[in-house]
Amino acid sequence: MLNRALLQAGETVLFIDRKEREYLRILKPGGRISLRGGILQADQIIGSPEGIRVYTTQQEPFWVFRPTYAHLIPHLPRRAQVIYPKDVGMMLLWGDVFPGASVIEIGAGPGALTIALLRAIGPTGSLMTIEAREDFCATARENVSRFFGHAPNWTLQRGDAYTAIEARDADRLFLDVPEPWRVLPHAAHALRPGGVLVSYVPTIVQIKALVDELRSHTDFTAIEVMENLLRFWHVKDLSVRPEHRMVAHTGFILIARRTAVSV
Repeated sequence: MLNRALLQAGETVLFIDRKEREYLRILKPGGRISLRGGILQADQIIGSPEGIRVYTTQQEPFWVFRPTYAHLIPHLPRRAQVIYPKDVGMMLLWGDVFPGASVIEIGAGPGALTIALLRAIGPTGSLMTIEAREDFCATARENVSRFFGHAPNWTLQRGDAYTAIEARDADRLFLDVPEPWRVLPHAAHALRPGGVLVSYVPTIVQIKALVDELRSHTDFTAIEVMENLLRFWHVKDLSVRPEHRMVAHTGFILIARRTAVSV
């Protein structure tokens, strides 16, 4: 059985320096890891317990951990803007994603939300991701493989959800596309009655258009719109204050319920 306390070859790990700056690296057998002008040998770290402290050839110390989801996503390789962890958490909670759920995701982006959904639904759930761009598909496929692993319950389909969604009876449907209102007719067919629609958009113009379209039909109801602001605090000795920078508005989250009215 794999000892999860020990760092394994091929794993992605997070190095944290004395000023709490973070660096994401892969433990490649025989590889050299460059950090702030110093060098570490990957073989010296492979097989060591997570949470060790190592020193580069410049004698600079680093803590070594596996990245949590929240620390991984800002470093995720991407061609598209990533949904911030603070928003993903709200989307999973308000979207009521549960182990075993059947989920459709429209818009793959770099695969950040895909990874979170796969973790939430577990091995008994199913996830279908529909993405129109091949380069986004490639990035999402690579990131899921590298940072999540084998996902036999995930289907990545290149297609245009503005035109059609073939899947039916999904428990949850997530939208991360520029014009989500264009997906609504197909989303209504894809979701089971009582299912939850979750959409993420960055601007007030988009959220207004989406809400107006939702309210013009009887397929969806119980519409809620929110944003999530995150403020970290600086705590050191007698200095206790909010950080000078905060993660403020990053986007709007919309939740709606699918009605039992025929479409």
